[in-house]
Amino acid sequence: MPIFSLNEVRTEQIRNIANNNFESWPESATYGYFGGGDAPPFVNTIDRLDFSSETTSAPGNNLLTPRSLLAAVSNYNYGYFACGETTPITIRCNIDRLDFSNEIISRPNTSFPAGVKEAIAAVSSSDYGYFGGGSTPGPTIVATVRRLDFSNETTSEPSNDLTQARTYLAAVSNNSYGYFGGGFTSVNVCTIDRLDFSSETVQNIAPVVLPQARNSLAAVSNNSYGYFGGGRTPLRVCIIDRLDFSNETTSNPPANLTEARSGLAAVSNNSYGYFGSGFAPGSVCTIDRLDFSNETTSAPGNNLTEAREGLAAVSGGQSQRPKGSRTYGYFVGGDTPGPTQVCTIDRLDFSSETVSAPGNNLTETRSRAASFYNTNYGYFGGNFPATSTIARLDFSNETVSKPSNNLTKDLLDSSGVFNSNYGYFGGGFSPSVPGRTCTFDRLDFSSEIVSTPSNDFVETRSDAATMSSSQYGYFGGGVVNNLSTRCTIDRLDFSTEIASRPGNNLRQNGRNDVAAVFNSSYGYFGGGSAASYFSYVDRLDFSSEIVSTPGIDLPASRSSLAAVSNNSYGYFGGGAGDPNPTFFCSIQRLDFSTETFSNPGNGITQARAGGVGASN
Repeated sequence: MPIFSLNEVRTEQIRNIANNNFESWPESATYGYFGGGDAPPFVNTIDRLDFSSETTSAPGNNLLTPRSLLAAVSNYNYGYFACGETTPITIRCNIDRLDFSNEIISRPNTSFPAGVKEAIAAVSSSDYGYFGGGSTPGPTIVATVRRLDFSNETTSEPSNDLTQARTYLAAVSNNSYGYFGGGFTSVNVCTIDRLDFSSETVQNIAPVVLPQARNSLAAVSNNSYGYFGGGRTPLRVCIIDRLDFSNETTSNPPANLTEARSGLAAVSNNSYGYFGSGFAPGSVCTIDRLDFSNETTSAPGNNLTEAREGLAAVSGGQSQRPKGSRTYGYFVGGDTPGPTQVCTIDRLDFSSETVSAPGNNLTETRSRAASFYNTNYGYFGGNFPATSTIARLDFSNETVSKPSNNLTKDLLDSSGVFNSNYGYFGGGFSPSVPGRTCTFDRLDFSSEIVSTPSNDFVETRSDAATMSSSQYGYFGGGVVNNLSTRCTIDRLDFSTEIASRPGNNLRQNGRNDVAAVFNSSYGYFGGGSAASYFSYVDRLDFSSEIVSTPGIDLPASRSSLAAVSNNSYGYFGGGAGDPNPTFFCSIQRLDFSTETFSNPGNGITQARAGGVGASN
């Protein structure tokens, strides 16, 4: 009988690059693009700000229509400039698309409804661009939120609008939420509405408001804060207000813009926010730089190529790296022959496929755990024997610590899936139940608070392998309370947190301790065990949820592997196999483009099984 040990591979949530689906905002943009505006007259100019040198230039391609009071959103591949007004005063519904790879402007076969609105604000999630508020011909001020689907470039209207109709507002975002702040109704307002990207619900976060009511402002954000700068009160102002994403409080940092202005636009990278152009009075071409590290402002000395107001801006560029595009894979913990639990962390460099020890290990030995990760951290929950503790690996410095919150119960052999907002520990074995569970624990990435959603698995389950798409988390195989193995696949819908069965199963009647890797289109379940070890590989098509056999298997029958992925390859490392049980340190690489296996030549630093994987 194979060793009863979990491969809880936590493959990353890679979005479809070709279809513009990404886990979150790119790590750091190369350029900021300022488009359109009123000089006067209305212009279609696009200026490019090079973040590395802070120089500005005209890339040579402009918007297809001169317009002002437009808005813009972006994903990894494209920036989208939408709506606004033209001369003669006509509200436009067109969308112009800027290709970051070649800076060519085109018009996708989509638009918003005719005469939709101007003076709107916009934010981007991994999957959608959201345009909120603004005014329609009349003029009529509206609260409407409209959505651009990055995967197919279609527009629609989710069922939730801003809590009040307003125009000339601004917006910031983090991975989980978009915040629409300020604007004008019949008076200037200071209210902030929060759009939850996972559920598309909108909520006013009162009593939290901007410290000063104003319209025609601009905003930038990093992972921690959103900054609203400038605007009219009705006097033009230079103030900057800060929204703290961690606790949703607002304050005034010590920095102001170098001059009072309205109708400006803003872009940002990891280090700085840049507020460009606007009306001071008189149109200006000035760029102010906000240093996120110390919240000071300065003028970098380079301005836009022409003065204007009512423009829009996005950040982009070829050297942005989508969150699905990883640098390292980490093989964490597990059992060595004995079996003896270890705290080892091995790092696989995806670029060179070399394996090394980053120097920091888990603070305690851990095996048969579950894991998932976001941009900044890898999280490892549970252990053998069962525990409620969670270990956190900081990708920026590779140190390990424990967040202040634990699982709601002691667990082993749990499984994890995640989207950009939450990680879910699903199922597992718990002495407090006792036995295998059907519940989920949800970790909020923004606060690291652990809670229990109201919906459970279809049945109790442990030892499942997992993968995540943009919409769902999939749990394949595993063991139920009578110790029988399963071939079923359960699906967790991230938007509703409801678990169901899509109807397609793994090919073997039942197996547990399976490993999983995936890219943007397919997930691959590999290996596992029941009465014997398996080399099977099953492919799950995310678009149709059909399970098929790609015609390949692992080079050897193994169970309890750990696995990591980047955009091009999936790596299965370690594991147990015959003669029963033998532990391995080799790594097998699955080429997603050809669906072939090879050995990259480097293995993990010690033979072990029952570890977990994480990638950054």
